[in-house]
Amino acid sequence: MTSDDELTALKRMVSMFAVRHIAPRTDLNDLLLLPADLRQAMAQEGLYGIGIPVAHGGMGGGWLHMGVSGQAFVENGHNLGTALSWLMHSVIARFLFFGFGSDEQKNLFLPEIAKGTKIPCLAISEPGVGGHPKRLSTVAREHGGVYRISGEKAYLTNGPIADLFIVLAVTAQEGERKSYTAFIVDRDTPGLKMTGPLDLGFLKPCPHGGIVLDGCEVDSSRILGRVGHAYTDMALPFRQVEDIMMMGPLVGGVRAQIALLAASMKGRGVQPGSDVAALLGEVVSSADSLEILSREAAAKLDSSGIGHPGLVSLVLFMRNVAQGIQTGLTDIVGKTQVATDRAFASLAADLTASMRIAGNVARIRQEKLGISILS
Repeated sequence: MTSDDELTALKRMVSMFAVRHIAPRTDLNDLLLLPADLRQAMAQEGLYGIGIPVAHGGMGGGWLHMGVSGQAFVENGHNLGTALSWLMHSVIARFLFFGFGSDEQKNLFLPEIAKGTKIPCLAISEPGVGGHPKRLSTVAREHGGVYRISGEKAYLTNGPIADLFIVLAVTAQEGERKSYTAFIVDRDTPGLKMTGPLDLGFLKPCPHGGIVLDGCEVDSSRILGRVGHAYTDMALPFRQVEDIMMMGPLVGGVRAQIALLAASMKGRGVQPGSDVAALLGEVVSSADSLEILSREAAAKLDSSGIGHPGLVSLVLFMRNVAQGIQTGLTDIVGKTQVATDRAFASLAADLTASMRIAGNVARIRQEKLGISILS
């Protein structure tokens, strides 16, 4: 059982870090790479160890601790890209390495990941096809206990700064049905070439890039999880875990926007009419509700795992609430004509982009839910 005092202390620690190291920086929204000095500061504070068990060199805690930390990063640092880079590092560590790693793999990789001396990256998507399981073509062929991996991966979060890649590759195929296996590939493996960084136009300074694998050789000790089951075991649930955990930073982002907007209105002596005041109240109440829901979703991950039947619906509902908040904030700015600063504008753009990225997946999930009640 996680105590409120424990979460409060953690949120305070991350908030103080964000105030000291992230909020004062004016360069972050112009950078394609998370600055090395900021990564070093995060490592020294132990932030990369949140969610990794103490036995494996981490700070301990679970999904709820990570969600609270993600909110604190953005609420006080006013930058979503930094939080996204940290969050993906932490989710990969907890869900993939801790969840699927052998004892040997956990002992080998998790302590360095927790210290921030090794940055992990999940490599699924490929150029032109995204992460569609029928279209991925990276292949791993086994010869005498050694696997040779060839293919290209793209749009990898933290790719340009990563030290370890979890690469999904086809290891068997029957007709059109492909079986995928996950391999842990070091950055300096012969035949691996880094590409990027990419300028996505948003979520800076979270790095995105790709890799080309040309006959990269790894042995069976680098297989993560079950052979041939990586897509169903890892890739599909990872997206849902990612959606749940992104709600913490999204809550932090809208709370930061609310605070920045209120400061601008008060600083310029804007006196809202009843309609604007009501709209602002609606935005605040929605943000309060979204925070409760995001914490509950993370707590469900801790207690019930990804298989809890209500998590899909909860994620879809939270997305709709977050979109409604953004619409409300935009309306308030339009009605009051109050000038907002760059931090507000960058948060608005990044939050909108974050929700747009997974919009098609959310639509498909909604359709499936609708069809399920009619079957």
